[in-house]
Amino acid sequence: MIQTPTTKSIVASIEKDLKAKLNLTDDQLRKVLSAVAAVVGAQMKLVYLRILDVQQELYPDTATLAENGGELERLGRIHLNRNPNPATAGIYTVALTGEAGAVIRTNLTFKSNEDSKSPGELYVTDAEYILTGAADTIEIRSFQGGTDYALEVGDELAITEPVIGVDQVVAVTAIVEAPKEAETTDAYRQAILDAIQLEPQGGAKTDYRLWAADAQGVRKVYPYVKAGEAGTVQIFVEATEADGADAYGTPTAAILEEVEEVLEFDPDETKPTNERGRRPIQAILEVLPIELVPVDVTITGLAENTVAIQSAIQSNLKTYLQGVRPFISGADLLKNKNDILYAARLQAVVTDVIESSNFFTDFVMEVDGVATSSSNFTGANIPYLRNITYN
Repeated sequence: MIQTPTTKSIVASIEKDLKAKLNLTDDQLRKVLSAVAAVVGAQMKLVYLRILDVQQELYPDTATLAENGGELERLGRIHLNRNPNPATAGIYTVALTGEAGAVIRTNLTFKSNEDSKSPGELYVTDAEYILTGAADTIEIRSFQGGTDYALEVGDELAITEPVIGVDQVVAVTAIVEAPKEAETTDAYRQAILDAIQLEPQGGAKTDYRLWAADAQGVRKVYPYVKAGEAGTVQIFVEATEADGADAYGTPTAAILEEVEEVLEFDPDETKPTNERGRRPIQAILEVLPIELVPVDVTITGLAENTVAIQSAIQSNLKTYLQGVRPFISGADLLKNKNDILYAARLQAVVTDVIESSNFFTDFVMEVDGVATSSSNFTGANIPYLRNITYN
């Protein structure tokens, strides 16, 4: 990649050339040509920076979003045939009490109560409902997308305007469609890199990973042939933190259902129907959630132990564990293999966090409650940081 020189070095180079070609003294150069060199040098620096920008936008690992003048979405449309997945709205069933014949109009708005999961947010009806007067329910949708507008069963909302014959307060009875966060730039970039690096093979392990990327809220999938059943393919699904059932990547039932759908059929409706089938005819699919394996750490004798230090240690350990994942031969690149968790490497993460003057006397890693120096993660097993103990 082109190396961008500093403005000072460009100006110095111009001054040197002008002095040599015009046979000028240092005093003459300072009075007349230093200003010229400074102006030209600054312009040349802009040219170098622009060349660097163009160079970065050629590749998905360095390209930026269109809102920043980049080409990442364009690369995504070429290799994935889509832009980053936007945040989706939640859809809920709510129960309300009203007289028979009362009308709930389209675009009627509701506001969540202060004790709900997302207090003070607005929701709307997308259809008209005529009440029967007995056990009536309707569907409402969040105005905005993302988990910040999620509701739980039992949450109450209030109709924002009087409706004749209808009680103002309603309650959520079911989640029809849980909201999802927008796809992150890093996740979108990784999906593009996977599409470039992993070649489709008509039902091989790479295909299941590429196909599953069309399901929103999926961080990664781990495909295996089921032990003792050669015709059954097990797909273990890891969700993103924002869209999972917990903060560790356990997928919701809705995400598992969506993964199964995209493994069966390409969601791209612009393709002919006979080109959208995906699952090999002889394959039986089992779409399953990952299984979380707790990792506990004990740090003894930490000399300087503050809340800020503990927070930094926890954050970095969590980030490191997110990179330890089962290796799928034929779907993962060998250079990215990182399926063995070593206590020594985990200890090094802690050492890197603290100052050189700080230290600790002992470090113990437990995996699923058992102290060990290393642990191999395969199948559905995914590590997560459960506890850090300071002695």
